[in-house]
Amino acid sequence: MPNLLFFDYESSDTRVNFGQVCELSFILTDDRFKILEKKELKCRLKPNVVPSIGAMMANSITPQTLKNAPLSHYQLVLENYKWFKKLSPAYFTGFNITSFDIEFYRRMLFKSLIPDWYQTNTNGNKIHDVLPQVRAAKFINRNCIATKLNPKGNDSFKLQDLAEVGNFNHGVSHSSTVDCLNTIEVAKKVKQGAPEIWEASLKSAHRTDAEKVINSQKIFTTFEFFYGRIRLFLQKHLFYHNLYRWSICWDLKHHPKDYINLDRENLSKALQEAPKVIRTFKQNKNNVIMNKELGLNYEPYDKIGMNEILERSKILDQNPQFINSISSILEDLAREKKEANQIEPLFEETIYAGGINISSKDKINMNNFHKVDLKGKLSLIEKFTEERYFYFAKCLLYEEYSKEQLPESLYNEMHKHFAKRLTSTDNEKWETFASFYKECDDHREKYKDDENKLKILEGYNNYVEEMEKKFENV
Repeated sequence: MPNLLFFDYESSDTRVNFGQVCELSFILTDDRFKILEKKELKCRLKPNVVPSIGAMMANSITPQTLKNAPLSHYQLVLENYKWFKKLSPAYFTGFNITSFDIEFYRRMLFKSLIPDWYQTNTNGNKIHDVLPQVRAAKFINRNCIATKLNPKGNDSFKLQDLAEVGNFNHGVSHSSTVDCLNTIEVAKKVKQGAPEIWEASLKSAHRTDAEKVINSQKIFTTFEFFYGRIRLFLQKHLFYHNLYRWSICWDLKHHPKDYINLDRENLSKALQEAPKVIRTFKQNKNNVIMNKELGLNYEPYDKIGMNEILERSKILDQNPQFINSISSILEDLAREKKEANQIEPLFEETIYAGGINISSKDKINMNNFHKVDLKGKLSLIEKFTEERYFYFAKCLLYEEYSKEQLPESLYNEMHKHFAKRLTSTDNEKWETFASFYKECDDHREKYKDDENKLKILEGYNNYVEEMEKKFENV
């Protein structure tokens, strides 16, 4: 099998569209977790990004690093991409990466005009998330990995808590290298204590792989995590959603005969009520897929039994019109939701909304952009056919070059644009000066008796005050 490429990002903000990565680490291992390659990169904060004080206090990236790190953000992205390309194909592995790190990385490439946004799941690469694995492993084997209880009395699956309880903490959490090392230890625990979960997760590490498993099994067991607990579901695949291509499944704890004869209005109502009859399985999230026999070991499916489960499945197979009705209702609900949220996205939010196909002309311009000097970049920016790429190119120039190096008109245009964003007093999608200072005040109150934390807060506050001066009177 390909190697495992463990990686972790530490960012200025958790908002993937508008924050930036400040630190990254990757550790390449073989399938026995032998380390083959290791690297850590840090970069300066972009001049148009205000950090979230909550994120900074969590990842311990100092104001000095934000100002004086050896790389700019753009340089870090290029270096990151180069290394990931060199070490492919691999299982891109991490902790909660499908929700955070992967999304951040795609946007890093997208906004840096690197057209290979889906690098981590194309050309033989696959995405391997340890978080859903450890949850599933804990469900079927309590002794697989030690956990601590959170204040609500549920198992905590925070990486730092797993490391602490497991006595394998490699250092301060939310350091990218430490998080990579701790993730490797968690992965070892899963592979050793629940090998069936580990193997199953490898078989669902790519959308097409997951669909092969779904299509072959039809009835299968999955795990979901909500309200702080792991839930197991024994379900039957019905169809793939017409808009999202997600697997739409029937939860077999419910008997189809109670729903088959409902008219469209009442069926639509029933599908939206709790407990849910229909479950959505997202094939691109590396969720674990197990066989139906496993599900029959747990409530309430153990009381239903295999014969009844197969009978319910058979009824669904024999009623294609019923399945078509469900498909039509879900499609209508999805369209209604989409129309209700029809707000014109900002360019930073269009990685999916704008479509994944890049024109050949724009792709050529993107590839050339990284090879030429400032003069060459300036001549390229107006050649992009899509406005968002034109915008990203201007952003990159503003972020990478000084006022003195850039044409006055371009600098003034972008400086005014970001000044308007950052000085806003509204509740924005990005961190503003106003939201930073408010959050900083909240943290001062929180840490009022901790002189060390207050000193750290003051350092970030001074950094942002210095940054704010550059946008005054614009």
